[in-house]
Amino acid sequence: MKPAIALVIAAAAMSACAPKDFTKDGATADQFTRDESLCRTQVRAQAQQERNIDDQRRATFSAERERYGQQGLYTDMANQGYKFSFERSMASCMEARGWAPKQNGPIPMPKLTW
Repeated sequence: MKPAIALVIAAAAMSACAPKDFTKDGATADQFTRDESLCRTQVRAQAQQERNIDDQRRATFSAERERYGQQGLYTDMANQGYKFSFERSMASCMEARGWAPKQNGPIPMPKLTW
């Protein structure tokens, strides 16, 4: 029961940290908030379903991993994987609603023709 509560808290924390670097021509802040909320609800439900399946699968094989002291590694790797999956799903959902990711980081190099 405790792992399930921790998973819900982790999912909520991840959703609060979802990137907000999207732009859409002519869109308002209210439209962004609405689309982000709809995407977050959709992605959170999908992520929770996938997490439940993986938790059941992990529980089946946990005794072997605990015996060798590797359970923490698998948990950490799964949490990191869920975080990346959640972020990719959020970006995909926002792009499907017409939002484009902002260009962050270094300026891309132009293509050179020799």
